[in-house]
Amino acid sequence: MKNKRVLAKITALVVLLGVFFVLPSNISQLYADYEVVHDTFEVNFDGWCNLGVDTYLTAVENEGNNGTRGMMVINRSSASDGAYSEKGFYLDGGVEYKYSVFVKHNGTGTETFKLSVSYLDSETEEENKEVIATKDVVAGEWTEISAKYKAPKTAVNITLSITTDSTVDFIFDDVTITRKGMAEANTVYAANAVLKDMYANYFRVGSVLNSGTVNNSSIKALILREFNSITCENEMKPDATLVQSGSTNTNIRVSLNRAASILNFCAQNNIAVRGHTLVWHSQTPQWFFKDNFQDNGNWVSQSVMDQRLESYIKNMFAEIQRQYPSLNLYAYDVVNEAVSDDANRTRYYGGAREPGYGNGRSPWVQIYGDNKFIEKAFTYARKYAPANCKLYYNDYNEYWDHKRDCIASICANLYNKGLLDGVGMQSHINADMNGFSGIQNYKAALQKYINIGCDVQITELDISTENGKFSLQQQADKYKAVFQAAVDINRTSSKGKVTAVCVWGPNDANTWLGSQNAPLLFNANNQPKPAYNAVASIIPQSEWGDGNNPAGGGGGGKPEEPDANGYYYHDTFEGSVGQWTARGPAEVLLSGRTAYKGSESLLVRNRTAAWNGAQRALNPRTFVPGNTYCFSVVASFIEGASSTTFCMKLQYVDGSGTQRYDTIDMKTVGPNQWVHLYNPQYRIPSDATDMYVYVETADDTINFYIDEAIGAVAGTVIEGPAPQPTQPPVLLGDVNGDGTINSTDLTMLKRSVLRAITLTDDAKARADVDKNGSINSTDVLLLSRYLLRVIDKFPVAENPSSSFKYESAVQYRPAPDSYLNPCPQAGRIVKETYTGINGTKSLNVYLPYGYDPNKKYNIFYLMHGGGENENTIFSNDVKLQNILDHAIMNGELEPLIVVTPTFNGGNCTAQNFYQEFRQNVIPFVESKYSTYAESTTPQGIAASRMHRGFGGFSMGGLTTWYVMVNCLDYVAYFMPLSGDYWYGNSPQDKANSIAEAINRSGLSKREYFVFAATGSEDIAYANMNPQIEAMKALPHFDYTSDFSKGNFYFLVAPGATHWWGYVRHYIYDALPYFFHE
Repeated sequence: MKNKRVLAKITALVVLLGVFFVLPSNISQLYADYEVVHDTFEVNFDGWCNLGVDTYLTAVENEGNNGTRGMMVINRSSASDGAYSEKGFYLDGGVEYKYSVFVKHNGTGTETFKLSVSYLDSETEEENKEVIATKDVVAGEWTEISAKYKAPKTAVNITLSITTDSTVDFIFDDVTITRKGMAEANTVYAANAVLKDMYANYFRVGSVLNSGTVNNSSIKALILREFNSITCENEMKPDATLVQSGSTNTNIRVSLNRAASILNFCAQNNIAVRGHTLVWHSQTPQWFFKDNFQDNGNWVSQSVMDQRLESYIKNMFAEIQRQYPSLNLYAYDVVNEAVSDDANRTRYYGGAREPGYGNGRSPWVQIYGDNKFIEKAFTYARKYAPANCKLYYNDYNEYWDHKRDCIASICANLYNKGLLDGVGMQSHINADMNGFSGIQNYKAALQKYINIGCDVQITELDISTENGKFSLQQQADKYKAVFQAAVDINRTSSKGKVTAVCVWGPNDANTWLGSQNAPLLFNANNQPKPAYNAVASIIPQSEWGDGNNPAGGGGGGKPEEPDANGYYYHDTFEGSVGQWTARGPAEVLLSGRTAYKGSESLLVRNRTAAWNGAQRALNPRTFVPGNTYCFSVVASFIEGASSTTFCMKLQYVDGSGTQRYDTIDMKTVGPNQWVHLYNPQYRIPSDATDMYVYVETADDTINFYIDEAIGAVAGTVIEGPAPQPTQPPVLLGDVNGDGTINSTDLTMLKRSVLRAITLTDDAKARADVDKNGSINSTDVLLLSRYLLRVIDKFPVAENPSSSFKYESAVQYRPAPDSYLNPCPQAGRIVKETYTGINGTKSLNVYLPYGYDPNKKYNIFYLMHGGGENENTIFSNDVKLQNILDHAIMNGELEPLIVVTPTFNGGNCTAQNFYQEFRQNVIPFVESKYSTYAESTTPQGIAASRMHRGFGGFSMGGLTTWYVMVNCLDYVAYFMPLSGDYWYGNSPQDKANSIAEAINRSGLSKREYFVFAATGSEDIAYANMNPQIEAMKALPHFDYTSDFSKGNFYFLVAPGATHWWGYVRHYIYDALPYFFHE
């Protein structure tokens, strides 16, 4: 790993610019060769962005230069697509720099790489771009591209880019820019008395950067010296982050490109960031609210806007975490300026603005009718924001009495629901101590918001002199009064606190109000004004603190305090993944398939290497390097291996800049068991930085689950799952369990098959010598051949029992309400037409998200009821496709194909559909889509029957029974729902007909499975229940929903009637039990 030198380099450069220190008088110049930029990508994206709208940048572990982390560029549409980074802060025109980058590609042959520099000519205002180096690079080899280049003296906003002569994917790493020469050393400020230190024990003091000021070295030096909070002025607003191309209702694309330089600067220099803003009527493109993402489209519905809003918020937080995981995103303005200035609107319309777009009107109100979108936005933000990111409502004229009261009412409601953390007072005011924005009105508003119980941040403070109407002294008095009011609140309030005071601009030359109004603390030359001195006079020196580690302001200020249990964090994964993220290309998401406690756990899937897992960042102010803590998590897996070793580890960067991995605990466990990874006395290495606790497996890539993740005070006792007792190995053939295999065992096995005796469960396990889950004549034959020494070991059946975690008596459990909403990982429904024995007909094919024709899928055919058709099941009334999508996404259901045919048309009926099913439907569907059928001949279909199921509702349930009786050679799994078998004159006649079909098939009880369901108040219950009871008495069925032990189950939902609104949940409960045997 490369040393982490970025902060040192910036500090060195600022020293050279004369910002921090007074140099000895005999040193007037510094002579050195020094690095200006060194981007290693070990933690963040280091300010690099995608060049090309569809191009995607991702950091890849262990694939960079010298085995470090590198930056991969994929999905390029043209040769001009690649990666770029603005380096204007570090680079000056008229200076020669040496540029260097290491690149690699995995294409074929040789690829020509281009290193380019672009800049803005400050005199002509023209954009210029020059290719400064090209190099032919052989596939699979790291190659350095370097060149010396001097841009004109008038060049500003110097930007570096990397492209190739094709669209091949490539990786780059270790970008360095160096210069030779000398830099003058000037003393501008003494190294004491800075605002962030003065107020460190009260609140953060913040400022603003934009795309221009972030490239101004003097302004950034001022920021480094005075402030510990930054807000992007425009670069994180919706019009800067929303990406129109490729967005869908459930996946809104976002980009941080315009904010990248600012976020990188803050991440490198440990400056906290206020996110601004997510939801705003202004600076949000009109297409975001319209059909087809076009300005001229119709307004979308509330339900569609819900999807877009949630996706946008989710993806924004995810992208910040992906690109800048070390960034201290301590606060976010979730909603901005939603309350109208109109007293009539605040009195009668809940403060909602006029509906519409532009001129202060709100497209949000246009769609929602009122301000209900505010709570939705905070709900989504709370769901996806990092735990240490505080959520704010932000507004202007917030001291105006009618608007103030409306804001307070909205925020109190949100705060009481646990959705809001604070109110943002923009504070765009003038220097008049009285009047509309006078200090008394201002303090009254501040107190009202504090009385809610939440925190307050002064977010956009500027105090205008109104082009000289007010003096600089009047301005100084007003600034002092505002800061003093904030300090007084923090000294006296037992409720909320003021956690940040942020001025809206670095100096009077960079303000949205215009330099003539001189509203800020520093003049156009970055010199402090009387207002600065007034603010600096409030806090006595004895109360100053460390501005780089403030006590106020959240987001990494004070260390977190443990709760009553001694826990610093306790992640239960009930409804939220918390601060856990994926390692490598793995995916982490909530799953209800299994849980140690509660109903959900964290699923880790799509792993391509053992180190891919789940990780959680550790705040060094809470988990102090050199100190000892307790760490605990439980882990489990369901399938994919006979055992695995789970590892809980600490990833960190040591004092030399090398990335290290230290084991906290590791244990081995089998499937369907929870194991406790626990170390109550783990000491964090004293030189650790960039710390992550993570869970992985030792040497496989199976999907796994974690739950109950805890970081706690050292020595905390945390109870976990009890260790599983070690089972003695099963000696196959030793039926009586005496330790030897002989004729006595054969005699017992024969008598068991003839039902002359009943074996114990342990004896059954030893008697099932081919391990196919049943004891029959095959086991007798194999044991005989073993005793005669014809064979020396027992062959294992091709389809042993799976490790799926069944319940023996599953109960009705409806899918979560959210499963009825569209899923961000939605499958695809294809309408197909075929011609068969009943003419030309249609059916629908559901393909799971990520369907790959090169993979094999189980297939489930599902029939509608009477008076319905093939479109009913995937309609907006039933919405089964949404339930399938969510269940697959959350790991509750393996990806599968679902087909909805119809018994309508021609001479087809619910009773005889099985003929068309055999002759036409299966061959048609499974010749087009990838199932386990190697061919669609009768032999090929029969050979894949264990991967095929059939079910149906009402009349479709009747169809299911007829398919079972007539297609057992083609189908193994059956799901009759609220429909009985129409045969004979009694329940016993129905059961006997089914038994006769099984006898004709020659199948064992381990080769067919029935999961039936209905509701206790369903009209079908009266006919189904007697049939089910008669079937239970047959020797052909073992009644349990644990299909590893039985093959027949009947679920009855209490109070449920004959309605798809219930039946869709039966499918949700039953379908996960199919296709494991």
